[in-house]
Formats: sequence, C-alpha cells, structure tokens
Amino acid sequence: MHRAMLIQLALGLLIGGGLGAMMGYFGKCSSGACPLTANPYRGGFIGALIGGMLAFSGVSSRANPEGKEAGYAAVQIENAADFDRLVLKAERPVMVDFYSNGCPPCRRLAPIVEELAEVYQGRAVVAKVNVDRVPDLARQYGIQGIPAVLFFDGGSETQRLVGLRARGAYTEVLDGLLG
Repeated sequence: MHRAMLIQLALGLLIGGGLGAMMGYFGKCSSGACPLTANPYRGGFIGALIGGMLAFSGVSSRANPEGKEAGYAAVQIENAADFDRLVLKAERPVMVDFYSNGCPPCRRLAPIVEELAEVYQGRAVVAKVNVDRVPDLARQYGIQGIPAVLFFDGGSETQRLVGLRARGAYTEVLDGLLG
C-alpha cells in the first residue's frame, strides 16, 4: 500500500472512530440495540469501520502530467487534446485501448494492457480511452464494439483489433511497428 493510502485510511479510522465514540458517549440508547449510541466503545468501533470505508469511497484518480494514473503504466486519455498530444503527435508507435468499466472482456484485457505498457515502456506508448468518459473520440474513430485496440504510427491508424484477443496478438502488432 502506498504511504498516501495508509495516511488516508488512518485519518478515516481516527475521524470515524472519534465521531462514533462521541455518539456512543452522548447518545441516548437505553436498550443497547443501537450500535453507534449504545456505548463509546461500540460507537468508536462502528464509526472506525464506517470511516475506513468512506476514506476510500471518494478516492480520485491521481494522474501525472504524462496522463499516467498513479500505480498504472498505461497512459489514460481524458479528452481530445490528450489524444492529439499523446497519440497523434507521438514519435513512437502507440497502442490505444478503447474500453468501458462495465464491459467484462475489457476488464479481462486491462491487466494485459498494463503489462504491455511496462514491457514496451520507452519503445512504444500504451494508452487507454474510456468510451464512457470520452464518447466523442469513440465516435470519431468509429468504435462500435469494445474492447477495441487501435495501433498508430506517425499519427495514423495502422491496425485495429476488436474484441478480446490473446496477449500475443497485441505484441505481434507492436513488434511489427517497432521493426
């Protein structure tokens, strides 16, 4: 776990536990059936659990200037300007995965894409476009089925693989573009 995540968890536990303990101390539950207000200990425990869960429910994606999300090797394209800068103007071959979080084959492809981003780091760009967040790019490139993986070289699309394929299909195209 990253240090920032540990700090976030600790704060969630402390704040939730503190609020739960205060509710337990000042609460008026004579039956003992109210978990947060029965006593300070139970309130603190339940509050800490809730605080820990809430600490990670609002986690935003932390992206760096190259578009890579923290902990991920693939570049996340968030808009048309990113696509233009990171894909069309790239000096290396580019593999772009058009995906959706609600697509089971896309979720199975995700670890392969991340692995390829690490393997080809410095030689090719591996990027991802969420079609739900950037539907204009999906329309512009005629994406009708996902996952759709497009390959670019010199700013032009050279090949397209639609549907889930074996890892070797993607490496074959990338290796061909790299010469």
